[in-house]
Amino acid sequence: NVLTAGLGADTLNGGMGADTLYGGLGDDSYIVNSSDDVVKEFSNQGLDTVHSSIDYTLIGHLENLLLTGTAAINGTGNSLNNILTGNSGDNLLNGGLGADTLYGGLGNDTYIVNTSTDVVTELAGQGIDTIRSTMSNYGLESEVENLELMGGSHLTGIGNGLDNSLTGNSGNNQLKGELGADTLNGGVGNDTLTGGLGNDVYQFGRDYQIDTLVEADGTVGNTDIVAFMGGIAVDQLWFKRVGNNLEVSIIGTSDKVVVKSWYLSSDNQIEQFKTTDGNMTLLSTDVQALVSAMASIAPPPLGQTELSSEQHSQLDAIIAASWN
Repeated sequence: NVLTAGLGADTLNGGMGADTLYGGLGDDSYIVNSSDDVVKEFSNQGLDTVHSSIDYTLIGHLENLLLTGTAAINGTGNSLNNILTGNSGDNLLNGGLGADTLYGGLGNDTYIVNTSTDVVTELAGQGIDTIRSTMSNYGLESEVENLELMGGSHLTGIGNGLDNSLTGNSGNNQLKGELGADTLNGGVGNDTLTGGLGNDVYQFGRDYQIDTLVEADGTVGNTDIVAFMGGIAVDQLWFKRVGNNLEVSIIGTSDKVVVKSWYLSSDNQIEQFKTTDGNMTLLSTDVQALVSAMASIAPPPLGQTELSSEQHSQLDAIIAASWN
């Protein structure tokens, strides 16, 4: 079908088939249910809205997109100032260029944010939502749980009052959890991770380089955790005091976490260290025993990722007594 609107605010629905819809003047609405449907609009012809039950990208001169139905579908804007509205499924909304407003609605939605003028709107109880951002400094909107930094630039990501998951890119990132029980994963790069208040988890793995952890939460009963991932064993971690900082290195590599100002105050200490592979736990009160035992022993050189037999004989007992 070829449908052509008049001068008013028209609704065009081609039904089944490969339809071509011409809106003309007025604030027109288009019903799109096939990837073969074509919508034609020109500049200065009103504020127009596409209602789509499939993945859809707005072409030039179309302002708004409303996803319909319940399927997990994606909506993409153009260079205009778009309003993208999701359905009740798990949507991916990408405004593109322009100052865009993104409403995910129900479902576990993902938003692509690449300009400071993009606005994400979520309400409480509308799913676990994620923002993927390339902004140099981005703070999560309220009621959005997760933030993923994209690209390779050095970016800053900031949480909110919810229990956030903050994930860095390959650059040197700063991740700040603020309130809530947050999970911070800097990924590759020399990152600075600040948990803020709440029971926070700092994730670290091989090839992550150097992460600096900043803690200052002295709230009684709170438990912060450093989680070593990817099969790192308890006898592959080397504990060392450097100034007022605590360094925990993966032996045989240059990868390490630096807990800032560990020796200045108990508020700066992290209550637990865990290995996710063996499900072992080291309490902060047992850290100094490992630091003292390892202080008089040279760590394995780069490339040697296991303790030597002599180092095992010197350290196995204290490692076994400290980790549970």
